[in-house]
Amino acid sequence: MIRDRVLFAAAVLAVWCSVGPARLIASALRGADALSSFVMLAFGGVLLGLGWFLAQEEEAPSLPVLLATGLAAALLFSQWELPEERFHLVLYPPLGWLAWRAAGEGRARSAVAIGLVLVAGVGDEGLQGMHPERQFDWMDLLANGLGGSIVPLLALGGWAAWASPVVLVTVALLFAPIQRAIGVAPPPRTGGSQDGPPAEVPVYAPAAQERVEVQRVEGIYADHNVVLITIDALRADHVPPHGRAPVPTPAMDALAAESLALAGVAAGTWTSPSMVSTLSALHPAVHGVDGRGLDIAPSLVLPLEQLADAGWVVVGHAGDDTENYRHLGITTELDRSDEATALGHALVTNEAPVFAWVHLRDVHAPYDATPERLLELGLPSEIPSAPILDRARSHYTVPRAAFPGRHDWLKPIVRALYAAEVADADAALGRVMSAIEASGELGRTLVVLTADHGEELLENDGIGHASTTLDSVPRPVLQDIPMLIRLPDGARAGQRSSSSLRQQDLLPTLLPLLGVAVTLPSADPTLVGVDRSDAVLLESPEAGSAPTTWFVSSPCGWQCPPPRRAERVAAVQGDRWEWCRYGADQEEPACDGTLEPLLRRARALAKALQTPVPAE
Repeated sequence: MIRDRVLFAAAVLAVWCSVGPARLIASALRGADALSSFVMLAFGGVLLGLGWFLAQEEEAPSLPVLLATGLAAALLFSQWELPEERFHLVLYPPLGWLAWRAAGEGRARSAVAIGLVLVAGVGDEGLQGMHPERQFDWMDLLANGLGGSIVPLLALGGWAAWASPVVLVTVALLFAPIQRAIGVAPPPRTGGSQDGPPAEVPVYAPAAQERVEVQRVEGIYADHNVVLITIDALRADHVPPHGRAPVPTPAMDALAAESLALAGVAAGTWTSPSMVSTLSALHPAVHGVDGRGLDIAPSLVLPLEQLADAGWVVVGHAGDDTENYRHLGITTELDRSDEATALGHALVTNEAPVFAWVHLRDVHAPYDATPERLLELGLPSEIPSAPILDRARSHYTVPRAAFPGRHDWLKPIVRALYAAEVADADAALGRVMSAIEASGELGRTLVVLTADHGEELLENDGIGHASTTLDSVPRPVLQDIPMLIRLPDGARAGQRSSSSLRQQDLLPTLLPLLGVAVTLPSADPTLVGVDRSDAVLLESPEAGSAPTTWFVSSPCGWQCPPPRRAERVAAVQGDRWEWCRYGADQEEPACDGTLEPLLRRARALAKALQTPVPAE
């Protein structure tokens, strides 16, 4: 018995020492298929080895019980999003066996062993919670308990051994409610849902685009200007009425008081795919501008081109040699050194109505506010020394793999540094709004304030977004963006709608208000934007339901190194995130479930439209 208890103590130490390397491997390979395969193979080896050990005892589980336990564990693994917890499921069965050996004899042997393992699991997480760069994780604790309980339950023998697969299956089936109960599941998105049409939908080919004719309709704001203001990496929870930044934001406050607020939904997790979707009304999986060196096909006749054909002057970011905004219909580029002045000049000098896109980059990393600036804003001003924080304050990228582990102790200062960037963006927004007012055109201008994507502030162990972290998947904090629409006549000023508006829905919603009907290359609302003007004009919260929201994005965005530029992440949000990774060169992406038909339809439409094309 003394030998067994020494073995148990040694196993506790071994498991604790192995957690660090396991987390390093998990952080480096997060979500990769290779990692999942490795974990499953490791579990299979552990299970067979423990089965052999138990076979030397009287309480030997039968082969059907072992097989059922393996299948149940595979089902549970499929529910877990993060591989760290899967490592816990693998690490703890050996500890459970040693605890069972150390628990002595008697009918309560398995119960005592489970109790010992639970104590070890709580101690594991408790020690992590005491470390400034780690945290007490309820999902890890659940994985500890499940992994450590498998062998003591198998050791019950006979029919009682079936408790092991039954427990695993039960937890797998209740996985989503358990996540919600302990507060780790993403909240459901508001705005409803709408089923997509059948897989085959009519499209027009590029050769037929010449026949697209502009159709004028009766618009409530016919011949008005539109100023689209996007602030890079601006989170919805820092813009009223979606939320509030911990710093004064007088320009945002004033605009929100005059605007309708909707729940904005980004189309991607970095700038190019999101903005191309916003200005083309196409899903990123259709336009394909989701990597460096790609442009949308010039043969397409897009909404801004249709607006220009109807008489508008379209100005904004035409795109330089490195950017992806060519062929979107922007004919005149604003002077980026002083966009507020350039915008005011465009509104004054053009007799025709103007559509202008102004993109402000004040919020984007690096978060380089000085302690003096933080103190001036009333924010925490003590900046501790930490590698990930030093990187975020000095670089555009903060690679997630380079800074493994959790850094919760840095959340307050990271949020303070981000808030200082928001204060700068608010000042830039104030200059833009002043320029519109000084032009005398505010009374006949629709103003939209939104963002290209959100930003992680250590919610998921990273800082930034795809182009910043170099390892990103769609999450609510990246997809939820502000969406303020200021109507010229003050309609719905200061109101907040429960409806959501995807980026690709913005132009199909605005242009009919201007008196221009938009022609899009498909009727599939999962692939192109839809007219949500009912949600903008009507006060009823039931003013139409939002189409299905799904995403395709490069996991490392603009900063992807050449070997990774073919990688893509696809995701769809239902009760929980469903997502997968695949290579862009795969003819059929290895995604199943809800994603498979969406990707298949998107690829068929992109092929018909012959987009994207290599950048010029």
